[in-house]
Amino acid sequence: MRLSGLSKVFLGFVVLSSSTNLHFAFLRRVSIKPTIWPRGTTWQSASTFNPAVVLHNSKFVMLYRAQDQNGISRLGYAESSDGIHFARRPEPVLSPETDYEKDGGVEDHGWSNSATCIT
Repeated sequence: MRLSGLSKVFLGFVVLSSSTNLHFAFLRRVSIKPTIWPRGTTWQSASTFNPAVVLHNSKFVMLYRAQDQNGISRLGYAESSDGIHFARRPEPVLSPETDYEKDGGVEDHGWSNSATCIT
C-alpha cells in the first residue's frame, strides 16, 4: 500500500508504511483519552464504537457507530488532519429509517429471504 507524502502513519495496531508492505509493530499509546467517546444527550450519548479510519485527500476520515440512551444505533462521521484529534459532524450520516431498523438502528440485521448482505 502506498501513501503519498507520508513515511509512516500509526492507525490502531498497524503501521502503514510508504513502501508497498504493511508492517506490524509495537506501538505506544499517544494518549490515555480515547479517540472517540460518547457525548451529549442525543444520538451518541450512550456509546461509541467500531471506528474505521481511512486517509482520503490528505485527511483522516472516520466512520463510527454510536448509540443513544435507547440503544438505537447510528453512524457518525469525523475528520482529522493528524489522525489523533477528530472533529465530529453534529448529526449522524446514517440513521434508522425503515420499521425494521427503528428498534436497533443501523447495524447488521438478519433477513428471512435469500438476499445477500455485504458489510
